[in-house]
Amino acid sequence: MKHLSSAPFVLGVSMVSFAGQLIAAESPRFEQDILPVLYHHCFGCHSEKQAKPKGKLRLDTAEGIRDSEVIVAGKPDESELLTRVLLPHTDEDVMPPLKGGAQPLNDAERAMLRQWIADGAKLDSWVKFDHRGAALAADDASLDGADVQQLSAEVQKLVDQSHAAKGTKLNAPARDETFLRRVYLDVVGRIPSLEESARFLDSKDAGKRAKLIDELLGSEGYVSHMFNWKADLLRVNTRRLAAQQPGKLYDDWVKDAIRSHMPYDEFVRRLVTASGYLWENGAVGFYLRDLGMPLDHMSNMTRIFLGTRIECAQCHDHPLEPITQKDFYQMVAFTFGVSNLGKPGGYSPDNVKQWPELKAKLAAVGSDKALNDSVSGTIAPLKRLTLDTEMQLQFPEAYPYDPALRGKPVEPRTLFGDEAVVSDGDRRKAFAEWMTSPRNPRFAKNIANRLWKRVMGTGLIEPVDSLSALPSPEHAELMDFLMQTMIRLRFDERAFMAVLLNTRLYQSEAVRETPEPAAAFALRGPQLRRLSAEQIWDSHLVLLAKDIDERKTTFRLEGTQDPQRLQKLTVMTADEIIAQARIDRAEHTRHREFTLVRAQQLKELAAAKDRGDDKEVKRLTALYTKQNKKFLGSDMKATDSEAEGESATKETDPRWKSLPSSFIRASETPLPLPLGHFLRQFGQSDRREIDAFNRDPNTTHSLALMNGDLTTRAIAADSLLRRQLTASKTAGEQRTQLIYRAILVRTATAEELAEMAALTKDSPTPEQDTIWALLNSPEFLFNQ
Repeated sequence: MKHLSSAPFVLGVSMVSFAGQLIAAESPRFEQDILPVLYHHCFGCHSEKQAKPKGKLRLDTAEGIRDSEVIVAGKPDESELLTRVLLPHTDEDVMPPLKGGAQPLNDAERAMLRQWIADGAKLDSWVKFDHRGAALAADDASLDGADVQQLSAEVQKLVDQSHAAKGTKLNAPARDETFLRRVYLDVVGRIPSLEESARFLDSKDAGKRAKLIDELLGSEGYVSHMFNWKADLLRVNTRRLAAQQPGKLYDDWVKDAIRSHMPYDEFVRRLVTASGYLWENGAVGFYLRDLGMPLDHMSNMTRIFLGTRIECAQCHDHPLEPITQKDFYQMVAFTFGVSNLGKPGGYSPDNVKQWPELKAKLAAVGSDKALNDSVSGTIAPLKRLTLDTEMQLQFPEAYPYDPALRGKPVEPRTLFGDEAVVSDGDRRKAFAEWMTSPRNPRFAKNIANRLWKRVMGTGLIEPVDSLSALPSPEHAELMDFLMQTMIRLRFDERAFMAVLLNTRLYQSEAVRETPEPAAAFALRGPQLRRLSAEQIWDSHLVLLAKDIDERKTTFRLEGTQDPQRLQKLTVMTADEIIAQARIDRAEHTRHREFTLVRAQQLKELAAAKDRGDDKEVKRLTALYTKQNKKFLGSDMKATDSEAEGESATKETDPRWKSLPSSFIRASETPLPLPLGHFLRQFGQSDRREIDAFNRDPNTTHSLALMNGDLTTRAIAADSLLRRQLTASKTAGEQRTQLIYRAILVRTATAEELAEMAALTKDSPTPEQDTIWALLNSPEFLFNQ
């Protein structure tokens, strides 16, 4: 008999139990209930994932379980497996051992395991666990936007079947007002304007909801809101990409990809295979974002594109999944050779094609250190080139699992599905084709599940980055249909979202109860959820000015980060680069001189102010303005090598001239923002980590809404809302109804009208007070 005490027997760590979902009188089923426990607790050490399973015990096959004799069917108290998992956590023989991130089984898991053994430890027809997971079968029956309504009906049919099987039902249908506000927030990230609300609510068209969905999905507002979502996943950060690199070009590439309807698989493929300079191909920002972090880059990539977390296997075998450190290193080997991930070659003068000639010409003119330094500074952005190199990942010298592999090159291999065959030496191309293939068992499932959560508020699989080779215990048929729908729509995200938005499920009243941890999505309606920082900010802007979706940032790249300058530098001859370097050096000298002059000017101005000499302050200000304009010239900022590389141009559009330049949609705002900014206060991600936003309420939210600049401007006489109210010629309850329609996108009840009238009866500013109260109401902050 194979006793556990005769050799190490390691069980993994705790997982979310399915036992609570079982009816007490129902025997646990192996594949649905017991297999997930073994997967998360045991397979890391007792499966084919180990060349030598601990204790020679295999629990990933029916034969291994039967032969192990650690489970005695019908006799849980004689089963050593159960005995060991029931030991106190302080006992040295407890399984799993409390090291490497392991935790004891929880009470529900232990009870379920005991019941399964007591009921005969039945395996049913299960034979063996497939760790790689089968690749998906190809389906050539493509679909497009014309099939949306039929697909929505099929999704709804599966939802209805689920309710019929469980004896549950959908929530009541949402009213037009509720649907209107919800779909604007979900698709374009803001509330509708008064005109947009009136156009929809006044329409008698029976198909107006489907038409509005199509309109919003085709709008610029969709681009803005979708960018926020993707930027949080990709950790797009305008000002923190890489030194001397214009990070805004990565932002712009992502926006252009969304705007041009680029299919999701192509979007990912272009990111993974990106090469060149940032100003030639904005997608290389994907690699610049993880500069010098090849291991983290792969962890992030598999998490956002495959819904799979493998980062725990960077340093040791994964304690929560049967993923080994070898598996992790084999995945990293596909992209390790990219120049800006590994250290060598990412930043080097050898990346500048003119460098050999430049070096020769500089040597010919003698040891002019100032000129050498100037040339080096001028070509500095060209030194940062993303390309494939011959670098190979090696197993660590302390690799503990197979001493024979220490220091040896790692051969790339995928973690699941098909193998990625590197036929032409291009590892990244092979990896990108494998990842985005319709046959990949997790690529389409991941994006389908993430978009479902984006629309419904909760994923069918939660967390969304917990996909594994385990079958989904709940909504498996629905998840499979959505995955196949994404594939058949050829990864058209807009069409897929239209499928979900047109369902009766989405157009039901929201689920207001907080979901229980680990509980499956109940399919009753979208989950009530708090608005994101971006949605709150952008919704305020709707009240301030017209056509806010059309207002773009006045942020511009200048100086050494000006894309036109960089494009010219790329094709300049060696002589032209040297000439430009001389110009840059002269401008640098002039900039330093101006800095000293300006410091003296400010000192003299301060002295005049301290004396209270307003006449002298006015004279000096005029004199210095004239001197500085002449001193700086018209071209200094364009070539100054120490310029910040960015500026803001003056707003010229009459629709927005009254707004500060910073009052643009959140997607247009360069990051990072200071901690005190409204968006940061309300939990906007700093994009250091994936989806690092926070929607939890706190005291600063109330202060920002009560006294902040956005609210102050919304109640000001020149705000769009106040001007619309004045133009409406309404008064009393009619005007209050307009305010409700503008902010909460609904009609006020008779009780609310009476209460508001009573509250503002003695106020000299009842209109402003009503606007202020609704903007500070909890209802405004939630998507219902």
